[in-house]
Amino acid sequence: MEVLKLFAPYGPAWLGGVLLTLVAFYFGRQFLEEYKRQNQRKGELDLKREERKQAEVDERAQRDRERSQMEGRIAAQMERSNTLIEGMKTLMESVVASNDVLHADLVHSQARSQGMAEKVDHICDRVDLIYSKESDR
Repeated sequence: MEVLKLFAPYGPAWLGGVLLTLVAFYFGRQFLEEYKRQNQRKGELDLKREERKQAEVDERAQRDRERSQMEGRIAAQMERSNTLIEGMKTLMESVVASNDVLHADLVHSQARSQGMAEKVDHICDRVDLIYSKESDR
């Protein structure tokens, strides 16, 4: 009642205005608090979203680093393989050249052996002829 006596000289319209102002202030304050909470939640969600994006970026960067390392190891292995293949080619060419020389030696040796066999046959024939002449006497 004392509050009403304070506002009595100003009239009921003024009291209604004050009440309306108090109600508007109360609801405005509630609205501002809810707005702050919503902004805080939004900020937290944005922060979490940014953290997830950063985690994805970090994970992608890690995968890229691992892939680059793997590609480097593969390239080094391929280089070693290519070097080994070149060495094997050189070795095979050497073996082929050696086989060609051995084959030529074998052909030459066979020809010499055949010539020697003919000479031995000729000598055998002569010896047989000599023995047969000696036997006939």
